[in-house]
Amino acid sequence: MHKHTVSVSAGAFALALLLPAAGRADLPPGPPPVTAAAEAPATASAKASASIKISDEEALSDDILAVIDLPLAAADARAAGVPEADLKEALTVTQEVGLGAGEASDLVAEEAEVTTKRGKASAGFGKWVRVQVASGLHGKKLAAKIKDRKEDTKELSAEEADKLKVKLDELAQKNNDRRAKLLEKRQELLAKGQKKILLAKDRHDKRLEKLAASSAGITEKSGQVELRLREIEAKLPTASGPEKAALEAEQKRLQKMGDKLDKAEEKLDKREEKLDKQDDKLGKISDKVEKREEKLEKREEKLDKKAADAEAKAEGKAAAKKDKAATPQ
Repeated sequence: MHKHTVSVSAGAFALALLLPAAGRADLPPGPPPVTAAAEAPATASAKASASIKISDEEALSDDILAVIDLPLAAADARAAGVPEADLKEALTVTQEVGLGAGEASDLVAEEAEVTTKRGKASAGFGKWVRVQVASGLHGKKLAAKIKDRKEDTKELSAEEADKLKVKLDELAQKNNDRRAKLLEKRQELLAKGQKKILLAKDRHDKRLEKLAASSAGITEKSGQVELRLREIEAKLPTASGPEKAALEAEQKRLQKMGDKLDKAEEKLDKREEKLDKQDDKLGKISDKVEKREEKLEKREEKLDKKAADAEAKAEGKAAAKKDKAATPQ
């Protein structure tokens, strides 16, 4: 048996473990590439986007720690007894409507805590989340409401499911527009020297402490088992009768316990490896997003210059036409 140390990488891309297609919450998808069509009159969608108001605090809020914790929160929920199907449905709904992975993490973590305190899972968690999200709830308000859920959520009828789908589709478009607006304001504030606000730090730190404690506990137990096995091995050669039988029985029991501890250590090792891989993936995604943003900025600058040149050219033509009209024939 070996000593195990838990090391959680701060840049792990947690959501990818559960929903491969999902994105990082603190790096919302950027707006569509700007093209020449941007010079056309504003569309209804553009007007709707212009009406979206993002506060400085919201724009600077960075929930990467909650994103990192998503697979760990999901593991806690499973351990508490939340059915896999419910967990998957809840995460899928948040992804489909464009809620951040950090919001999904808070939601799942809250359900894990409530289920643990209750001692059993309330059926229909996934459907409950679907209904609540469709009603417009999200973020801290949605997570807080989990504590008030007392009854199981029943199956939805086909008609109810269809109505919810319409609402969720509308929310997806609104959230997409809002993410684009949020990213735009975030870039503006960061360019002025403002700093991001790190969210979910307390919960993240507690989770790291729990992982570290689990590792320390396994290491301590492993050491105790190994020490006891050595003592038994030293006594066995001179033991006989009932004493020898008791020592051999204890040896077998401790060996089984040691095997279980080894498996627990291996499980923690794999979790650490996954988080390290997430860290690497996050770095690549961050680089990709930065390059995309730089490309977008250059494209916008080019379009601004093109628009300015066109305006200057139009003004020149207008002035020339005016001068020509004023010149006596």
